[in-house]
Amino acid sequence: MSNLFSSGGLDDLLHSRLAQDNQSPLRRLYAQSPSLAFFVAASAYNLFRHSSFPDRLLPPPTDSNKVRVVCVSDTHNHLLPYSSIPDGDIFIHAGDLTNSGSVDQLRLTLDWIRGLPHAHKVLIAGNHDTALADKAQREQLNFAGLIYLQDEAVELVIRGRTLRVFGSPWTPQYGNFAFQYPRGDAATEKWTCIPMGVDVLVTHGPPKSHVDNNGLGCAALLDALWKTQPSAVVCGHIHSGRGLETLKWDEGQRLWESIVKARKAGWFDAIALVCKLGWAWIRGMKHRARETTILNCAITGGMRDQLVRNAVALDI
Repeated sequence: MSNLFSSGGLDDLLHSRLAQDNQSPLRRLYAQSPSLAFFVAASAYNLFRHSSFPDRLLPPPTDSNKVRVVCVSDTHNHLLPYSSIPDGDIFIHAGDLTNSGSVDQLRLTLDWIRGLPHAHKVLIAGNHDTALADKAQREQLNFAGLIYLQDEAVELVIRGRTLRVFGSPWTPQYGNFAFQYPRGDAATEKWTCIPMGVDVLVTHGPPKSHVDNNGLGCAALLDALWKTQPSAVVCGHIHSGRGLETLKWDEGQRLWESIVKARKAGWFDAIALVCKLGWAWIRGMKHRARETTILNCAITGGMRDQLVRNAVALDI
């Protein structure tokens, strides 16, 4: 048996992972699914609830009542050219502004955000932004012109419309990083801070089973979303989970979440999910149910974070 960590074995592994970055989403989903029934269930969910977003500049929204929110996360010191970032009313950075979290790295990113033309610039920390977790280091930073949220809300008024934005940097424990909590009861308690009536929730990490690469997110955050149901959630952290979903808060979503939690699906589960999602889609043509748009806007991606993706515009 060849040694995986020999130069040839490691190179083969890296090349195979890098090749996945160029695969179609459907082929990548097939490769990551533990069974054919799971693949069918995931494909059905993606068909009805998962949307792609264009990696290009968009025209302004045609509805003047809409607020354009321009979103990034996980830039990790990659300061995108200003010309590549869409115009909008609010700019949101959902954490991991830096790689090492030093004061110097944070200063560069904060200056970059400050130079954007958006009227409101909101940011939270991520697990890499360690200096923001230390009060003494945080006080060395200049937040003039920026809105830094750490388990707190702000109300923004745009063309007479008020949006309540709540931001929190926390993610489940993984390694020795900042703003982390152990899974379990501590996680449930952590997310009790999300108030009712939030329009835009900004968290560094995603909830479990949504824009999280099929299961890497936080179950406690998902439970909190079922209670609070904000209009939009902006997150990142799981780079491979980049994407856009519409959460419908119905039985189809419940079934999908149970499938992801169990990390398996039988054919009965897959067929039941297709039926529930299809019926919800038909009903939705006449009766629009309450829904939440969830966006994972991670900028970096790929096996070695060699990909740098664009900012995403979201009209709310």
